[in-house]
Amino acid sequence: MTVIRKIMPTELPQYRAHLLRLDRTDRYSRFMGTLSDEAVERHCAAIDWGRTILLGAFEGGVLRGAVELCGDRILWPNQAEFGISIEKALQGKGIGSTLVRRTLTAARNRGIRHVHMMCLPENARMRALARRFGGRIALDGGEVAAMFELPPPNQFSIALEALEDGSGAFNSILSGVSGLQRDRLAA
Repeated sequence: MTVIRKIMPTELPQYRAHLLRLDRTDRYSRFMGTLSDEAVERHCAAIDWGRTILLGAFEGGVLRGAVELCGDRILWPNQAEFGISIEKALQGKGIGSTLVRRTLTAARNRGIRHVHMMCLPENARMRALARRFGGRIALDGGEVAAMFELPPPNQFSIALEALEDGSGAFNSILSGVSGLQRDRLAA
C-alpha cells in the first residue's frame, strides 16, 4: 500500500536517500540539471523547514516519491514553488497527481495564491500534471514554466488537508503494523 503523508524534519535522511536513489534522468528532471551526490546532500542540508513543506509517497515504509513546496514570505509574498520526484517503480501510477493535488491544497491553506513549477520541455508527465491541475504553461528560456493560481482557503480546503493528514498518519500506522505482522510470519 502506498501511503501519502507529510514528511517530518526527522525524516530528512529518508528524503536524502530517496533523492540519491533517483536515476540519472530522473535526478536531471527533478533539479533541471546534473547534480552530484554531494550537491544533493547540500540541497537537503539547506532545507529551511520554516518555509518548506515536504509530502511523500511511502512504499513499505520507504520514501519513494516526494514534493518539495518552498516559499519565502519576504521575497515572494503569496507565492511558492515546488519540485517533484518519483522513483521509476511508482511512475505512471497516479502518485504524482495525488502529491501535486495535496501540495496545491497545502499551499492554498497557507494563503499562497501563486505556485510555480519548472520542468524541462521533454518532461511530458510534468506538463500533463500542470495542465491537469489548471497550471498556465509557458516556455521560459528553454524551460517550461507552469503557474497555478489558487483561490483563498476555505473551510472545505482546510478540512480536506486535515482529513488527508489524519488518513496519512493512520495509513502509516496500519502499514507499519502489517509490516510487523509480515515480519512475525516470516520468522
